[in-house]
Amino acid sequence: MKTRAVAAALLLLAGTGASQPLLACGEKFLMGSRGTRFQRPASARSPATILLYANPALNLSKALANVPFDATLRKAGYKPTVVSSSEAFDSALGRGGWDLVVVDVADSPSVSGRVQGPNAPIVLPVMFNATSADMAAAKKQHRVILKAPTKNQSFLDAIDDALALRSAAHAIVGG
Repeated sequence: MKTRAVAAALLLLAGTGASQPLLACGEKFLMGSRGTRFQRPASARSPATILLYANPALNLSKALANVPFDATLRKAGYKPTVVSSSEAFDSALGRGGWDLVVVDVADSPSVSGRVQGPNAPIVLPVMFNATSADMAAAKKQHRVILKAPTKNQSFLDAIDDALALRSAAHAIVGG
């Protein structure tokens, strides 16, 4: 009976001690009951419309099949539209109103030539199995490049970076 009382008292002390701040040097802001998070903090996002051209003849459509990008982008507050035929892409691009256009790197030169002007969307090319020489050549043509989107967070980070560049460019032109 006495051992049960001692065990209960120890459990009670351990439970209350875990919720108290740790007072060691450098640990003043950690709680014993909480862990640390090493994730990138959520950035302030403004709603943006994103056009993804998943050309079935190129690698982008195959890679996007493995990543739930639509749900990820919608959860982040973006409005993605996916097209897989050149006719649908031409029609969507002609309607306008896009903030970002995601294409395979093979399609990026023709798309970049078509979307120009002060309100033109940023073109985000996607590269797969790229060598460092290929990446260097692509970086000369484009400000942001997404390398093989295999994870949701890397895909979302590249889109955030591209949209930040567009916002900065509009701020310079507008003000």
